[in-house]
Amino acid sequence: MIWWSSFFLVGRVCRLLAVCGFHLERRIESGVGREALERWLTCFFELCEVNSCVLCSCALSVGFSSLLVADNQLKECGCVCETGESWSTAMATTCHCLPPAVAPFHAVCQPPILVEDAFEKATRRGSAMNAADLATFMRNVQGERDVTEEEAGHLITTFLNSSAKTKSGHHLSIMRLSQRAPANSKHHSKREFQSSREQPATLDLPAFLKFLLNPELNGHRVEPSHTGLKPQPTEDMTAPLSHYYIFSSHNSYLTGNQLTSKCSSQPLVDALLSGCRVIELDCWDGKNGKIKVLHGGTLTKAVSFEECIMAIKENAFKVSDYPVILTIESHLSQEHQKNAAAKLKEILGDIMYIPSADDRPPVCFQSPDALKNRIIISDKPPGDSVADQVAEEPEYADNVIKETIQRSDSSGSLSEEGSSTRARRERKMHRRHSQAAERLAQKMASRRSGDEVIPKVHEFEELLYIYCQKPSEMKERQEKGGPLVAGERAIMANLSESQLDHLMKHHPNSLIEFTKANMGRMYPFGLRFDSSNADPMDAWKHGLQVAAVNMQGHDRPVWISQAFFSKNGGCGYVKKPDFLLPGSSVDPKSLQPRLELKVKVLLGTDWHRNYDVFKKPDYFVKVAVHGVDGDEVKKHTKVIKRSREPHWEDEEFEFRLKAPELAILRLEVREHDKFLRDDMVGQSCIPVTHLRQGIRAVKLESKKGDHRNSKLLCHFSMRPL
Repeated sequence: MIWWSSFFLVGRVCRLLAVCGFHLERRIESGVGREALERWLTCFFELCEVNSCVLCSCALSVGFSSLLVADNQLKECGCVCETGESWSTAMATTCHCLPPAVAPFHAVCQPPILVEDAFEKATRRGSAMNAADLATFMRNVQGERDVTEEEAGHLITTFLNSSAKTKSGHHLSIMRLSQRAPANSKHHSKREFQSSREQPATLDLPAFLKFLLNPELNGHRVEPSHTGLKPQPTEDMTAPLSHYYIFSSHNSYLTGNQLTSKCSSQPLVDALLSGCRVIELDCWDGKNGKIKVLHGGTLTKAVSFEECIMAIKENAFKVSDYPVILTIESHLSQEHQKNAAAKLKEILGDIMYIPSADDRPPVCFQSPDALKNRIIISDKPPGDSVADQVAEEPEYADNVIKETIQRSDSSGSLSEEGSSTRARRERKMHRRHSQAAERLAQKMASRRSGDEVIPKVHEFEELLYIYCQKPSEMKERQEKGGPLVAGERAIMANLSESQLDHLMKHHPNSLIEFTKANMGRMYPFGLRFDSSNADPMDAWKHGLQVAAVNMQGHDRPVWISQAFFSKNGGCGYVKKPDFLLPGSSVDPKSLQPRLELKVKVLLGTDWHRNYDVFKKPDYFVKVAVHGVDGDEVKKHTKVIKRSREPHWEDEEFEFRLKAPELAILRLEVREHDKFLRDDMVGQSCIPVTHLRQGIRAVKLESKKGDHRNSKLLCHFSMRPL
């Protein structure tokens, strides 16, 4: 009864407000009702913000029509919405309970103190910021020392023009009448109106905050420079291939998990267009001399070899001119090897690089610049079977299984008191996953692979430039479980995730020395059936050039890889730091901090969806740096409860970085849930070296990398040590 009484009471209040709005319509023409209308609108919006969707709908059904009638009269009297749009449109935008097609309105009610202080200093406590003031702000706060007053004025004009074209403003202060024109404002002369338009463009505090929240004009990352259609690299590209990290995909043809998903050429296209320069195909004998590409020993559905090669040729150099390395894991008979070689020559033609006999394998790799617009062929020995990997590293396999189970448990951490049917069902499913994974691991460990090695035919071998070997194939120069030892020729060492982990623990320096002239590749552990990934930073900080990732996994290693290779113009190649290159005797463990990074998350706004039906959301932000040992730190803000405009400006995170050229800053927004897993709101990863200092807008992306409207306003400061 109490609930229904409250519902009835607030519903009557909504109706009363709507009726008041109807009567205000008759007083608009004389200008008498302007103040009352503003108070009515403010009260109405606050009520819609606080109460449920049903109550908002009640008020809208009664009062919305009267506001539609008043729109034209409001404009004639000089009463306009701050966005320049009609009040009826503004109201529709305000009510977050309207259908999903209507974007929810989230008012920035209170600018952060840091923004207010910056505005006061730039304007010398004035009420409007002109071009000269904005230029001063950009030099002193944003670190843009060379900005001119003309450039600042152009930014203001661009911002105001873009705001005028926007149908709904999502970052305004509390809706208000932007100009309190006198009652007879409709009688203003045309000359006075034109003279007001010719005044220099300025920003008041709400508009300045909205400008700061514009990621196109005030984004947090340094954008690559373009010459023509493609971004240009900013680093020297004339060193050997072994001096560069290379963006690499794993099992590039899979659309989903490693066991049952479909094989297709589309993931190859997606990988190439995202900047990947290493593409992997697992090739098997098909019928009638045909070659099929699939993940062997699974239920994945094959795609034809020819279709894959055609897709690679058509998309190899759309985003980057630098070489594509086509890695072929061959399970082919000798006759099928000849067919594969013939198809590669027929389809790729002159863009395929065919090395001379003396360069198979080479003494020293050629440079990316010398191999521009060429496709390089690399072999890859069949990886150790899952059974061999589990038998060799049972503890590591157990850790991977536990990690996979945690990811698959959609409920997250359940409370001990949770006795609902859903909680019991999810705990039961959790136990089933655990038992199934344990049985699988035991079955795999009791079985050894019997793959026989098929010798390469001359027609196929003459195409190879990068020779890939497993540690077990380097018997003549290294002991099992011992350090990597370089030979006279440059090759690529093919290491599983668990093998790399073993070498990192016992022989870390051998990894660094080996990869100064040779190449190293790390691929995910065989039990990652869900296409998850290992942390690529483990490979990069030990000098390995190729950290193969399942791009379809859409997990944090994919985000980190995409951010890391956004450097150097996004060409897919990034120069290794000096301490990992030939001629350096620096021990990475002895590195001292070189850069101090401070991050302050000021506020979050413009959320792309509502996460809780019955209450306002509870947001928090994970702030982490991924990098070398000592740089890798994970922190998070406090949870701001029941707020659509959370502020965290009283928290500052400090990072002292030893190798900023490898460091990636990750900002990840979550909506806290007390009983189920926290909702993923959005994420943004960026190289620290490409971070713009000052007060910057951070536009968030989904797990799959799709852009979202949700954004953060952050303050970044960097200081060399």
